[in-house]
Amino acid sequence: MSDEQKTFKIYLPRMVHGDWPIGHNIIAEAGIHDAVANQHGAVAVVLPDGKLLGVKPGEFEMIQ
Repeated sequence: MSDEQKTFKIYLPRMVHGDWPIGHNIIAEAGIHDAVANQHGAVAVVLPDGKLLGVKPGEFEMIQ
């Protein structure tokens, strides 16, 4: 994540995991998370270890 990206809050109603074969071991638990978006509008959860996990529109709700 770059220092210039602004974070916002999203709600994940259920656990989300990355896609096979690259991110299948990356998991975001259900709940409220910080997130970022790129210049195209793609949204990613910021995980506690700093990794980003992209989420699809049906997998989250904007809360802030």
